[in-house]
Order: sequence, then C-alpha cells, then structure tokens
Amino acid sequence: MNDRLGAMLIWKPRCATRAAGEEPERLDRNMHEPYRIKVVESLPRVSPSARKTAMTTAGFNTFHLQAGEVEIDLISDSGTGAMSSRQWSEVIAAREDFSGQESFRDFVKIGREIFGFEHVQPVHQGRAAENLLFRLLLKSGEVAVSNTFFETTRANIEVLGCEARDLPDATPPWCGNIDLARLERTLKRNRRVRLILLTVTNNIQGGQPVSLENMVRARELADAHGVLLALDASRFAGNACRVKELTRSRKSIKRICRESFNQSHLAFLSLKKDGLANVGGVIGFNDHRLLEPLAHEVIRQESYPSAGGLAARDLAAMTVGLEESVDERVVGSHIRNVRFLADELKKNGVEIFEPVGAHGVVIHPRDRARDAAHALAAEIYLEGGVRAGVFDGTVRLAVPRRVYSRDHLEHVADVVGRAYGRETMKLKCVHRPEEFSNFFARFVAK
Repeated sequence: MNDRLGAMLIWKPRCATRAAGEEPERLDRNMHEPYRIKVVESLPRVSPSARKTAMTTAGFNTFHLQAGEVEIDLISDSGTGAMSSRQWSEVIAAREDFSGQESFRDFVKIGREIFGFEHVQPVHQGRAAENLLFRLLLKSGEVAVSNTFFETTRANIEVLGCEARDLPDATPPWCGNIDLARLERTLKRNRRVRLILLTVTNNIQGGQPVSLENMVRARELADAHGVLLALDASRFAGNACRVKELTRSRKSIKRICRESFNQSHLAFLSLKKDGLANVGGVIGFNDHRLLEPLAHEVIRQESYPSAGGLAARDLAAMTVGLEESVDERVVGSHIRNVRFLADELKKNGVEIFEPVGAHGVVIHPRDRARDAAHALAAEIYLEGGVRAGVFDGTVRLAVPRRVYSRDHLEHVADVVGRAYGRETMKLKCVHRPEEFSNFFARFVAK
C-alpha cells in the first residue's frame, strides 16, 4: 500500500487563475468588525515585579510563561480564537455517541462542500492528521519537498527516516510560493521524492500567500513525475482572501478555496486556525484505496473514525466554524487587524517583515545575535505583559481571530515599540535541545 497509494490517486480537473495586477487591491481598513460582542473576559493585570519573577522562572522563554501571567497573548493564533454564539449553541445541542454521530454527518457535508473531496476524516488536530498520513504515504529513505515545512511537520517526516527539503520562492507578493524551477530540477534528479507539500499560507513569515498559479504548476509537475501533491492548508481562507485581493478576482473566497484544494491529491489541516475552532483537524482525499488504511490508523491512534478523537460537541463547533471561515467579512476583518498592527508597529520604529502576512506580524530584532529574538520577546513581555512567539530567529505576533480589539493591538504596538527602541538584554542559554529549541530552550540573563 505504501508504495502504490500516491501513484494511483484519482486525478481531479484543475482551474486557472488570472495574473496578479501590479498594484494589488487592499482590503478596506476602515471596515468595522462583522460581529458584536456578547460575552467578555477580564484581562489579567500583572505588575512589573510579577512579570520579572515570571520571566525569570520561565527561563526567559515566553513559551514557558503561565497563561495567567500574560495580559495580551499573541504567541499563537492556533486554537486561541473566539467561537461564535452559533458554535456554542451547537456545542450544547450535540448528542454524544460512540459512532454514527449526527455531528459527524454534518461535518462531512460541509467539508465536502468547501474542500471538494469525497472523503473527509476528522481528527483531533492538524499534527495528528499529518502523522497519520505520513505513516501511510512515506517510507524510510524517501524525500518530501515543500515551500517551507513548519517545525513539527518536518519532525513528523524526519522521524520516519525521510528527508524534508525546503524549496521556497520568497518573491513578492507571493512570498509563500514554492520555487518551481528548483522543484522541477529536484524531481528530475531525485527519484526518491515522494511528496510535494504546499503549506497554505506559508506559516514561517506570518502567513505569506501561495498563488493559485503556483499550485496549478506544482500539480502539473507532480503528475508528470508520479508524486503526490498535498496541501497543509490550516490557513486556507486567509490564502484565498489574499489570492482574491492580489489577482483582483471577483470570485468568492469560498470558490477560490475550492479551486485551491482542487489542485491537490489530498489535504490536511488544523481547524484551530482559519477553521475558527478551539480544537480539531481534518484529512480530505478522493482515492477510496486510502479509506480503509486511514480508518485503521485512526481507530488505532485516535478513536472510532466517525469521532476522530473528538467529542460530538467538538465536531459540531468545527462544522459551524468551517461555514463561518469562508465568510468574506470574517476573514477580511482578521487580515485588516493584522495589517493595523503592522502599521502601528512601523509608526513606532519597529522593523517588520514585509509584505505582511495573513495571520501575524514578524519582527526582525535589531541585534542579530543568535538568541536576540528570545531576548526581544522577553523584553516585550517585561515592558507590558504582551506575549510573542519566537520562530526561526524572529519574533512573531500572531493575532487570534475575533479576540482582541484595535485598542488592544494599538497597545501592543506601543509596548513593542518601547521594548524595541532600547538596548536588548543579553541572554546565556543554559538548555538547548536539538529538536524544537525555540519551544523548550531556557536562558539566564547575563
């Protein structure tokens, strides 16, 4: 099965896209949020002395901070968004059963509608999805290539004895694309390549878009060389919104999403991002030969396939979240807030990566020392209780969906600006694991 699955996947027709205009249209920054607030939650108030104690205890790594020690949390947009009143009502209404749940039936229906795949398998989150798939599709010694692998995705490939190779093309405005020339050369020279994985949006620089044209061409190369093309599409709606904007398309975001998935043999995604749920993931595919092996892996590692490791209430929230995810007002509001934060940071003299991505803003530390990003993230927290994440030597402010107002984001920009404007502390690393060092490293102040 491992040797044959990819080559036998059913072909799906592709759709073309128009070339991008020289001056892309921008979302209306002044558009108000497409919702009103129904429930509020008090923010923690953490004194400067308490922040200093917390940061020292955390080893100057913001990932080790306790949530109650953080006033505004922008360390991740994954599972941190606010669910809608409709989602919460479906949570209450969902009936819990071991198999054959109505919530599973409803989830599959909306999944087919948005993704276009015949088979839609829920799992408890995106990392479970990629782990299940890679174990079925890859064997030791094979190669997977990508526009850029996220750290955990790379780890799930390498643990199988496979190679994960990045082939990014960071040419604006499509800074998330895969380098097609390098991809073609790699496919011609290396017959061990088994999988092309497009991360949509490309996560590393805060959510850079992948063009539909790039997906179409990657699919053509995949078909020509008999390899799989998969989408890691956790931020599919944000990517579709950027495609619509940059190509001046009149198509709906929902239709662009469908056309994007239509380029792939299969896709997996976390629904904790654009899916607007606090937990959950999904695998979509067409080839019936994958159905039974995947079901066996799901029941071995997750639960009965109609549950996918989730409660019925989770499936119900995921279903409504998917419906809301392709609402142009919802995804547009999120991207506008990200851009608002970026503009405010620039006003305060902060150097950011541009063009700005779809889910967060990436900050370049002024100090280029190895651990300068951790030091800057620590300074930001000490200055105002704002938590940022450190990825690939940069500081990322990921904006949760439907959580913070522009007053909050303006405050974040002021805090970051003050921390950025002064000399950053020096850190000494006392623990740096070989894997996932940004998550688990610990420091002391020099």
